[in-house]
Amino acid sequence: MRQSQLDEIAHHADFVRRFSANAKRATLAQSRVKMIEKIKERMEEETFEEPNYVFKFPTPPKLNRPILRITDGKIGYKKENPVMKKVNIEIDMETRIAFVGPNGAGKSTLLKTLIGKID
Repeated sequence: MRQSQLDEIAHHADFVRRFSANAKRATLAQSRVKMIEKIKERMEEETFEEPNYVFKFPTPPKLNRPILRITDGKIGYKKENPVMKKVNIEIDMETRIAFVGPNGAGKSTLLKTLIGKID
């Protein structure tokens, strides 16, 4: 961010240098001088301190395959009327999932089952 502010100051300073003697552009040049001063004030106010703390995250242990498995499952809110039958899912660390289907097909119900909100 500091570099962009320095670039902006240089741009405005070049404008002031070129047009401060021009009678038609003298007021524009003066306004650019004020802009440069405001940018410099903001730069002085901005201070950066090195953090005095360090985050260390331990490496998690390897998870055995599969992380999650459903074999011939029935998914739904009522046992007697499941939304899906014969569901077979196996999820491991490399699995990427997309829930795609029409409204009412059971996407949210499946997801709630996978995260444990529904038995």
